[in-house]
Amino acid sequence: MTEKTPIHLAKRLACLLIWRFNSLLHSLLLYRIGSHPKSREGRVPPRPKRNIKWGKVELAPPATHLCRLAKRLAVLAAALLLIGGGQAAERRTENLILITLDGVRYQELFGGLDLEILKATLKDGKLEDTKTYRRFWADTPKARREKLMPFFWGEWMRHHGSVAGNPQKGSSVRLANRLHFSYPGYSEILTGQARDDLITSNDKVLNPNPTVLEFLRRKLGLPQKQVAAFASWDVIGVAVQQEAGAVFTNAGYEAYAHPAPAIQSMSRLQFEMLTPWDTVRHDEITFRFAMAHLKTHRPRVLYLSLGETDDWAHEKRYDRVLAAIARFDSFFNELWDWLQADAQYRGKTTLLITTDHGRGDIALNWHTHNAKIKDAKNTWLAIISPDSPLRGEWIGGEPVVMDQIAATLCRFVGLNYSEQNPNAGKPITRIFGK
Repeated sequence: MTEKTPIHLAKRLACLLIWRFNSLLHSLLLYRIGSHPKSREGRVPPRPKRNIKWGKVELAPPATHLCRLAKRLAVLAAALLLIGGGQAAERRTENLILITLDGVRYQELFGGLDLEILKATLKDGKLEDTKTYRRFWADTPKARREKLMPFFWGEWMRHHGSVAGNPQKGSSVRLANRLHFSYPGYSEILTGQARDDLITSNDKVLNPNPTVLEFLRRKLGLPQKQVAAFASWDVIGVAVQQEAGAVFTNAGYEAYAHPAPAIQSMSRLQFEMLTPWDTVRHDEITFRFAMAHLKTHRPRVLYLSLGETDDWAHEKRYDRVLAAIARFDSFFNELWDWLQADAQYRGKTTLLITTDHGRGDIALNWHTHNAKIKDAKNTWLAIISPDSPLRGEWIGGEPVVMDQIAATLCRFVGLNYSEQNPNAGKPITRIFGK
């Protein structure tokens, strides 16, 4: 059952009122011309002294109050349709894009380069001489974050969207699960519920719970390639679905069949251009495949999962983490330019960007995350949508929980996710200006 929006209720009420009105008018006319069953039984009410007219049809005074009621009901139905139709017209989202950046801390998102961490990871030489310092350092957190992610902050947050999770502004986004590592975090995002009793490892197994991607495909009646997930980490290929094949996936070192020669070449080269990790390919490959799929198959629901940031962090390569985040920003720019140039997506697409977990908050533990790292529960969330009036950083307000993301995505397209999972988190109402 879809969410009972004003337009749905108005349509149902209008249909009921029109049916009742037609039935009423029909009965009155039959009484008037003497063809009603009761008329044949000789029980027609005596002819009144005075008649009234409904257009060209005369009605007896006993029906006058019914006639007036019918008129009023018809006017009410029309008004409800206008109100409901207006509210439905306000919802412009037809396409959804979910993007996750594995293990990206809120500290870098809101403050850019952390000088203490860069110092702690520097093996030799002067800090000021490093390429990372020269590229990303500035005197203020605002200036540093804009150096790191100029498109995100200069274009998206200024003109098109908002971001929650900066504790310096009194904003909180946190995990519901208590494990604070990847599969539990992704499952919480994708299913709307933390299941620490079922998901206790990063093992590559199908999600034990149905996901929002499966729900969207079913409710919107979409073919498989219209709900697609592209990921650098191979485990995402199973995390996005309870039933194998329910969602189109391409994850980890996996070939991607596409007619474009450049994509065919890249599909082959991914097995030669290896990362240091067996289960995570380069994010550049993942992004190129996702863009090719977007242009060719034009999905209404796309999930893009980028992962190198987490793996470089575990290697304690802070320089590579920052470089990866900067690369994500260039991906955002390219994606946005394409969306804005395409009639199917321009002004009709909502993007939600987040991460699966936080990390340690000091130089000694920034690289790790688990149940013992307190700050690993703190995350962030950004929304770029034609249906959200918010701009820039969120200030204060109720904490956002990551299990609310699935229901929020569904609300953007007029669906009620609690139909699939009554225990899932509820939509984030603040996003919609409520």
